Order: sequence, then structure tokens, then C-alpha cells
Amino acid sequence: MRTTAETLSLLLAELGSSGDFATRFTVEADPQLHVEGVGDVPLPVTIHSAHRLCAVARPAHHGYKDQTRLDPRVRDTWEIPASAIRFDSWQWPSVLGRALARIARELGLPSDVQLDAELHNLLVYAPGQFFAVHQDSEKTDGMLGTLVVTLPSRFTGGDFVVSHQGRTLRARGSASRLSMVAFYADCHHEVRPVKQGYRVVLTWNLIARGGAKPAEVSAQTLAALADAVNAFWQPPQPGRGDDDESEPPDRLVYLLDHEYTQSGLSWTRLKGADAVRVAALRKVAERLDAEIFLALADVHEIWSAEDDPGEYGHWDYADDEEEMADDDDVAAEPVLGELIDSDIELRHWLALDGSELDSEASFVARHELCFTRPSSDCTPFESEYQGYMGNYGNTLDRWYHRAAVVMWSRENAFVIRARQSPHWAIEQIADRLEAGDAAQALVWARRLQPFWKRAAHRADVALLDATLPVAALIEDADIADMLLAPFSLRELTRQMAPCLLWLMKRHGLAWCAGRLRQWAAPYQDPDCQLAWLAHTLPGLTVAFGAAANMNGPALAAALVEERWNWLQKHIGQVLAHSTGSARMRALEKTGPALLALIRGSHDGCRPDLRQPIIDTLLSADLPVAVSLGVLRAAAAGLADVPGLGLGPVHARCLQLLAASLALPERARGDWAILMPAIFAGDLGKNLASFLESSSQQSLEWPLAQEKRQLVEQFIGRHELPVRYETRRIGRPYTLVLEKTKALFEREAAARKQWAKDLAWLRQVEDSFVQ
Repeated sequence: MRTTAETLSLLLAELGSSGDFATRFTVEADPQLHVEGVGDVPLPVTIHSAHRLCAVARPAHHGYKDQTRLDPRVRDTWEIPASAIRFDSWQWPSVLGRALARIARELGLPSDVQLDAELHNLLVYAPGQFFAVHQDSEKTDGMLGTLVVTLPSRFTGGDFVVSHQGRTLRARGSASRLSMVAFYADCHHEVRPVKQGYRVVLTWNLIARGGAKPAEVSAQTLAALADAVNAFWQPPQPGRGDDDESEPPDRLVYLLDHEYTQSGLSWTRLKGADAVRVAALRKVAERLDAEIFLALADVHEIWSAEDDPGEYGHWDYADDEEEMADDDDVAAEPVLGELIDSDIELRHWLALDGSELDSEASFVARHELCFTRPSSDCTPFESEYQGYMGNYGNTLDRWYHRAAVVMWSRENAFVIRARQSPHWAIEQIADRLEAGDAAQALVWARRLQPFWKRAAHRADVALLDATLPVAALIEDADIADMLLAPFSLRELTRQMAPCLLWLMKRHGLAWCAGRLRQWAAPYQDPDCQLAWLAHTLPGLTVAFGAAANMNGPALAAALVEERWNWLQKHIGQVLAHSTGSARMRALEKTGPALLALIRGSHDGCRPDLRQPIIDTLLSADLPVAVSLGVLRAAAAGLADVPGLGLGPVHARCLQLLAASLALPERARGDWAILMPAIFAGDLGKNLASFLESSSQQSLEWPLAQEKRQLVEQFIGRHELPVRYETRRIGRPYTLVLEKTKALFEREAAARKQWAKDLAWLRQVEDSFVQ
């Protein structure tokens, strides 16, 4: 039994247009072509005239995405721009007008659409020249296709082949008449290599003018379509053939047959059968009180593939053989097996009035989808073949540019549009709140609950800025929490402080502090968290601290306490799991964050929170460079330095540096290296004996491979000034260790830095005295 989607697809298929994807015919006419630099070009085009045209032409470029490239492997032909061309025949406009009317009719355009032609260029294909398979870009507004007029001449090869969704039209030139081929812009086409003679063509951009009236559809067909769409939106019925989905689709996504670009998608410029079917769906939308949109659909499918594709996707006509001009053979594509997976993303939504719908990325669920032509029958704009990989077989990825009609009941409009655009949903709720309709705002906010977390995660970071004021005005604490739950602390800025204070006033300190803790929980990247602490936390705590009448200092203290708990854990992990310069770099990054927390505890009037941070800076666990970083940042950016209580930190740094500089410098022959960490067992004892010896500079140490690796890893992890290599003679091999001059260079550099830091500390000593 048919599913509702299959029933709907069949009904729409019956509305197919009588138009075709391309048309060809010949015309007996002479436009009296005149080319700047050449003069008049009589017809038929002779070899002598072709040579003269090539002399004033330039190599033709081709479009690639948003670029224009010169690549003779893709396009090898000569081009003369439209600006150098004119037609002197007074009859030519009439001939071209009649041809355009025929083209419009045979392409199936609505009767009230006028087709105009805009001259693009003249092309000359010499022997061996070609243009590989491609699609035309839409070079001007309203362009829906291309007209190619081959001037009469004698040449062989150079077949012009147009294909669309498995159908092909081939055209060859005429020796005495103008040969015209017109086709929609989404058609793939190519010029096969010219064998003898010259192929000379004029190309026009075909432009649709005027607004297309909806095509006439019988009342009986409209009624059947309306019933099918309505049934499509209903819950699945046993025995009806529908898949057993827990929820019925709340929108219909119907894929159109043709491809459209963003500039080419328009209600008035739909191609072929698409125009008729969309017109019918528009009338169905009126009947069902539904909203309807056009959208671009990016389709990705993954297929199992049966055969090796060989040179699939590579176009090279350098060794073109005679039979290429006589058949449609192209590089073979793998044979498709089963569809493994697919996804469709909708973008660039157009309302009936042509305005763009504010929408983030919208992915199509399988049970929402309907189509007359499956994507596998279309030509992909890109394919990627993956051969056998051991765990799975051959696969072929294919990507398509399609378009879709999207329709939903107006009754469900808010939820559906909210899924597509969380920004739009928040704006609608904000408008209701501003209008004083808090009840409706709460109803809409509750309707977001089933999907809000997923939808908000796909949105940009500015969504929190829009959501906070709405949550602050929502009376229901649970709904306000639901609206804010998807975000994280890294999205919180200084400018959002007033909304947080208002939320606290409405729902209490515990509620607001809890929300901040939950925002911090999934915030994993340490560098991002440290940067947020250093740059954002100070502004927030200042704003909170200034709002004493709203219990702002308490909120500042709660935020500082939560972040300090995280930072303590982070510092502990760095000390436990890193060594050498990596440890030093990671610890130095914590300096600005530590200062921000000290300042935050000051703004929150909580000296009890400040003291543990100060104690950490006084601890022997942290290198003096971290404390120095905090002091330098404080002196550079704050007016009230004494109020931060950093005097003890300054005094300790002063004492440690002075003591370090008071130690005698390393003697020239002193090669002793302090063992940086515990290395258990005899292996560690022997290494320590070598390192701490002031006279021993090298060691030859017979060791098995596993023990050699342990020693090498220890040296590398702690970045010791020791060079090592393995002498692969005898059993076991010998590990050769040699202390390097970096031992002396590092200590000299360190003493120089100590002296500089000590001088700075003495210079700013008064700033840190309370």
C-alpha cells in the first residue's frame, strides 16, 4: 500500500510540464556579424575568417565556485567579448525574437513570461579545442538559461552535448544555417574536441522578464492534492504504509526537479515542471491555511558502490579518439548499490513576497520528505569515491544542489519557525512581552521546551544576548531556566550584567548563582576559560559589585567562588601532569586569571575568598614567575593596587629573587644538574648519580631497549640539558649521555631575568604597600 508521501509524489508528477530541459533547431538567417578588429564576418565562416577572429581573441576563462580561472585542461577555446560585437542586419532582432518565443514555448515557460537574450560572447574552437562538462553560472539577475548559436561553417567533431537528469541532447553545426541550442542553466553540457575546421558560436544569456501567473490546475486535482498534504501531516495509521514514526511530520519538504542558485531562486523564475507543481502547492497552501516557502536544498548521499571508478571525475581530451564524437561515453561512474546514509540541509528561504526568511541551518527529517525525482537520478555537482578500507566496502559520496518547497500548517507556524530560527522565536516572545501580553509569551516559551536545547546549540553566540532579557521578564523560573540552559559561561559578556541582576531580583540569588554554575560545568577548554576569566570576569564583578541594593556583591562573590574552585583544579592538573617549559607556560597563563579572581573577591566584598588565592601565590608549588605576572598585571591596569592585598606576594617575590641572586654563580667546571623529579629504582639512582655529579660530563650506559626508552623519556619530559644517543654495538646496546653547554646558558639567562625582575619590584614597592 502506498505511503502518503508516495501518493503526494504521484499527484505532483502528473502535473509535469510539457516543456523540456533543452531545445534545438536551425534558422536560415544572416545577422551580418561585425567584429571589432576583424570587420564583417560573412557566412558561412571560412578558415580565413576563423584565423582572423582568433587573432583578436583571448583564451577563454571558466568559472570555478566564486573564482574565474584560466585552465586549458578544462576549457580550451578563444573568446571575443560582447562589447566587440555588433549585428548590422535590420532583420536580425525579429529573427531572434521569433527564436526566443519558440525557446520559451519549448522550455515550458508560462505564457506571460517574456524571454530576453543578452549577448555574452563569441567563441572560436580551433582543431583540438574543447570545453569539459560544466554548468553555466547565472551571470545576471533573472538569467535562467543559455542560448548557443553555432554559425554555419565546415568542421568535424565539436559536438555540443547537453544533459539533464539522465537525458541527453546532442547538436552539431550546419554548413549553411544558424544552429540554435537553448537550455536551462542547471543543465550539464560540454563541447567535444573539434577535429577539423573551426567551430564558431555566439552565446546569449536567457533572461526571464515579468511575473509568472500561477498555472491553472483543475479543482479535482487541487482537492486531491490538499487531501494528500493534509493526510501527510496526520499521525501514521496502521496498514496505511507509513513508517512508524512517533510523531507525524509537521511540515512538508518537496524537492524540486531542477537546480537553482541563490540568485536564481525565485517564485517567478521556476523551471519546467517545477513552475506548475509549485503553483499547485501554493493554491493548496491557501486552501489549508498553510505557510509556504521556497528554499535551497543541499543534499548529501552516501552509497555503497560496486565497481572501481577508474579515472572517474577526470576529464582529459588530449587523446580523444574518433569514437568519442559518435557516442555518449564518458568516464565511468561506479555502479550504485544501496543508499547508506543521506542528509538534506535547507537554506536561503524565500517567502511568497520574495523576502528572505530569517533562518539558521535546517535539516530535513526523513519523514518530512517528498519528491518526484530522487536525487540519485540527478547529476551531482561533486562526487567522492572511497575504495575498500577493510572494515567496510566501497562507498560513493554524492552532493547535489536542489531546491524545495516547504509548507506547514499556520497553526504550527511558531514551533516550526522557532526550530529553524531560535533568534526569530526569541524576538517573537520579546515582542509579546513588550506588548504586555505576558501570557502568550509564556505559552510560546513553553512550546520551545522539547527542542530548544538542540536548536540553540546550532545558533550563533549572539543568541544569549537576545535570550537573557526575555528570561529576565518571564515569571516562571523553570521556563526562564530552560531558555538559558543551552548556553555556556564563555558567551556571557560584561554588557549582560544588568539582565543577570534582574534575573536575580526576580528569581533569587540561589537561582542565579546556580545558573552560572551550570553554565560553567560543560565549559571545557582551559585556555578559553582562562581568557574569559582574565577579560570578562573583571567587568562583570565590577557591575555586580556596584549594584549593592540588588545583592550584586553576593552574586559577584558566588561567581568568583565557582571560578576559583575550577582554577584550583586546573592548577593541580598542570602540576600533576606536565613538566618543563610546558608546565611553566601553562602556569604563566593562569596569572591574569588569578588577578581577575582577586579583584572579583574585592568587588564582591569577600576578603575570605581573596585569601586562599593569595595563599596560592605564596605557595612554593607555584614558580615565582606566576606571582610576578600577577603583580605586573596589577601594576599596569589598576588604580587601587594596595586594596587588593598583594603586599605579601610582592614581599615574597622580592625575597626569593634576592636570595637567588645572592647564590654564587655556577663555576665554569661545575656540571651538576639537580634531579628534577623522583625516578624510582636502580635506574633512577644511577641517573641521579650522573646528573648530580659536578665533574662527570658524559656516561656510557649499557641498557636494554626498554630501560633506554625510560631514561630518554625522563630526559625529554624534564627538558634536561643532556644529549643522548644509542651506540648499537654489543649486547645490550649502549646509551651514551652527554651534558651540554645549555646548562650554563640557561642559568646565565635566568640570573639576568632575576636581576631585571628584582629591579622592577623595588621600583614599584610603594604601590603594593597597604
